[in-house]
Amino acid sequence: MDIDIRQLVLLLIAIAVPLVLIRRRQSRLLVAWVCVTFFVQIFDTVILTNLPAGRIVGLLFLPSAVRTIYQWARLRPIQAWLVNFGWLVLLGLMFGFLWPWPDTTLARPFSLQAPGRTLIYLTRTLADLSLAIFLARELVSGLSLVWIGRWLTVGATLSSLVGVLQFFFDVDLYFALTGLGEQVVFMGRSRGLVGEPRALGLACAYGSMILLLGRKSLTRFWAVFLLINLTGLLLTYSASSLVLFLAGILVVLLFFSNQERLIALAVLGFMLTVIFFSSILLPEQFAFAVDTLRYRFDPEVKLSGIPPGTWAQEIAYRLDVFDASALLFLIDQPLYALLGTGPGLVTLPASDYIPPGQYSSIWTAEVGINSPPYHGLLLEIANSGLLGLALWVWQVRLCLLSLRRLSVFPSATRRRREDWVFGYALFLLGATFYFIQVSYSPVWSLFLAIGWAGVVLEEKYEASSAASEWDLSLASDELGRERGFR
Repeated sequence: MDIDIRQLVLLLIAIAVPLVLIRRRQSRLLVAWVCVTFFVQIFDTVILTNLPAGRIVGLLFLPSAVRTIYQWARLRPIQAWLVNFGWLVLLGLMFGFLWPWPDTTLARPFSLQAPGRTLIYLTRTLADLSLAIFLARELVSGLSLVWIGRWLTVGATLSSLVGVLQFFFDVDLYFALTGLGEQVVFMGRSRGLVGEPRALGLACAYGSMILLLGRKSLTRFWAVFLLINLTGLLLTYSASSLVLFLAGILVVLLFFSNQERLIALAVLGFMLTVIFFSSILLPEQFAFAVDTLRYRFDPEVKLSGIPPGTWAQEIAYRLDVFDASALLFLIDQPLYALLGTGPGLVTLPASDYIPPGQYSSIWTAEVGINSPPYHGLLLEIANSGLLGLALWVWQVRLCLLSLRRLSVFPSATRRRREDWVFGYALFLLGATFYFIQVSYSPVWSLFLAIGWAGVVLEEKYEASSAASEWDLSLASDELGRERGFR
């Protein structure tokens, strides 16, 4: 297999940058690098497997994470994560090696067959754990969440800006830098500095909501950054990204202050106004966007001539091919919805459940599918069953409770409380987005790190407060004895 020299150079950069920063003990700059590369994915290579730059940092820190895991394992959220990982390992042994899912295409390389996929997915999961521990350690040591939010928006805005320029000047900078994905595949849709339009839309949805929540604390140019991200989001014509953005607006309306609600509604109104004027000033592009969204949401377009199915099948038909195939398999084989199919292994049996119509004409029986579901709910069930989903929900609940208490803890400084108010908002946003659409990048590790750091700091503040109360009680008793009280 010929290797594009650009891929090799980008991989070397993705390894060299964190190594240099680690050697120079520049942990804050390393966090910034990780946050930017979540949404600027030109350093994500595919020489052996899909390897995001952030995950390389996790692999580099893996020995340190293994040495300190016993310290983190006392936290209940990480205990939930470890139990789920242990169940994934067991399922991987069963369905990856002992009774492996068969490759019905007879054409997959080892990395996409059951044994290879098990090893790669479990290694990737460990790298994500290591990355989360590294980021959580930095947060516990005092790294500001505003700093993290600032660099997240830098990455999202940069990628969005390139996407806007691509729309107007028809220059695919991502292809020029990486050699991945021919421009003609994405004709009429922008992808910025990420692999495909949906990934750019996802980055813009994250960037828009983070800017909406942080505003001036992130940058005085937040309104300009927000405008760039919203524009990039609209130019991707991505149905899943629009759903994510609307879900973020709904979260703000349900859980935040009246001021945040008014700003969110104003932003939503601005987007609707832009869409209305676009339909008048850019009718051809608007019609193309409508057709693209209709293809995603309307099963009649994808299933022309196919008779309607059950209610569960009708839900599946409205999903992307990877989610739809996995859901149809789990509906037909509910035992695996209970137990799970193993780490990333659902693609093998789900290849026999590709929806009829246009999907099955593209992903034929000889091709199959090689990507797990992108809906977080479906991904957790497909990987480790109801146990995995329950552990994920429990972990998120524990982190939210700790972050909520931390944001109002009286013994913390005002600046620190305000920082963790923002952290609570980020974690709630990240959990909501993950539940709906899993990112191509390991950005969920960052939100886990925020939750885990919140749990650690809450325990520290409580211990400090209890010690202060104990010292005060001892001093009061001593004073009482001096004055003759019993």
